[in-house]
Amino acid sequence: MKFNKKDNKYIYVVVGKNIKRIRKLKGLTQVQLADLIGYSEGTIANIENDSYQTFSLEFVYVISKKLNVPICEFFKDVD
Repeated sequence: MKFNKKDNKYIYVVVGKNIKRIRKLKGLTQVQLADLIGYSEGTIANIENDSYQTFSLEFVYVISKKLNVPICEFFKDVD
């Protein structure tokens, strides 16, 4: 699914891409990240691949704490 920057759901695409980017920088698989934060691998895969269009700020907060990454890193615009 394609989103443009004017779409209200665009922020979910940005956060999903940043989760994937940061997860890979940390050397983690989707399974490892899911286990670390207590969510399913399917949830991680869907968020990273733009198929999951809503998730909570708490979800992002938990990832930021578990990966020791400032939460603002997940909201950086990516191309």
